[in-house]
Amino acid sequence: MNFESYVLENDLGTIEKNYTFKELTTIGCGGRIALLYTPNSISSLQKAFTYILEHELSYFLLGNGSNVLARDEDFKGIVIHLRKIHYSYEIKDEILDCSAFYPTSKLAYDLAKEEWGDLSFLGGIPGLLGGAIYNNSGAYKDEIKNHLIDVTYINSAGNLITINNKDCAFAYRKSIFHYIDGIIISARFKLKKMKTLEVLERRAMARKLAQPLESRNMGSIFKNNPLIPAWKVIDALGMRGFHFHDAAVSAKHANFIINTGSAKSSEILNLIELIQRRAELEFGVQLKYEITII
Repeated sequence: MNFESYVLENDLGTIEKNYTFKELTTIGCGGRIALLYTPNSISSLQKAFTYILEHELSYFLLGNGSNVLARDEDFKGIVIHLRKIHYSYEIKDEILDCSAFYPTSKLAYDLAKEEWGDLSFLGGIPGLLGGAIYNNSGAYKDEIKNHLIDVTYINSAGNLITINNKDCAFAYRKSIFHYIDGIIISARFKLKKMKTLEVLERRAMARKLAQPLESRNMGSIFKNNPLIPAWKVIDALGMRGFHFHDAAVSAKHANFIINTGSAKSSEILNLIELIQRRAELEFGVQLKYEITII
């Protein structure tokens, strides 16, 4: 029995064959997907994920597609689409228990409306909470690891495992989930009563002025060097606003690359590599990207 038959015969969700990464990523480019699997529940996801690993099938986890650059070639594996799974949260004794499929920015605003803080730094981070945990996302000199208590995930045997903060091996835009097969399901965070809605709204206005939110993009492309922000390096190269076909360095924020029309992934990759080569040759700075390239 192949994966498609296994999913359909066991009612584990839907299988679709007519999607491309162009439709499912915020940058709007990328090749066709052989099989797009959308689970209908956590238990279905457990069973399907176990099948994938047991049969050594190629797969990719896709949430909101906000920090993903898929190549132009067809993806011959299975894309597990997590964006449609039900999400919710519960707060008890100042501890937030939240689904990993909760949209990150929406979570920050929903908590702020109930005067729970301080996860307000998540307000400008796109994607789903699971992706934010995976990458130890952060902003405004704060990050996930400073607030997280523990994480529950589906391991390679299909079991639900909970690990605490110190076992997540958090580092700058990294976690243990970069190195193991697993799907983050939920997490718990420390909260406290505080008013942050005004802060969120003020920061949102600032982002609208400083970032190309009106254009198709993947968020910040490069990790910040410990000594200098990536955007300053790109600015020093004179590449703010630089175009390569329909791929361009944003004129608003130099650490964003935007799709100005019908950019191919290869054009965006070429632009990324050009910036990296020039930064190293001219300034001796190695710019490492924080997006996922597949």
